[in-house]
Amino acid sequence: MPLPGSDSDAAILLDLFGVSRNITISGIKTGSLATQNTFITTMEALIAGSQTGVTFVSSQTSFSNKTVFVKSFNWEFVKGNLNKINYRLDLIEGATV
Repeated sequence: MPLPGSDSDAAILLDLFGVSRNITISGIKTGSLATQNTFITTMEALIAGSQTGVTFVSSQTSFSNKTVFVKSFNWEFVKGNLNKINYRLDLIEGATV
């Protein structure tokens, strides 16, 4: 949980059982402006206020089905195309207090 009066980026993350793991996912999201808005709103909602862990699932790596927390989410429109955004999502595995 975040510190009182703080956002989730101020949450205390502890390494209780080994090394913490950082995961970065980046890509291009394509869709209408409404689709882009929904994607951005959903991602930003994960880091707004008291954050609970989400399950990381991937077919691209053997590291999967682990509880992670959103560390940051950044995005920008692809130059000249409002139907595409570049995004970067940083996740961290750990336990919160």
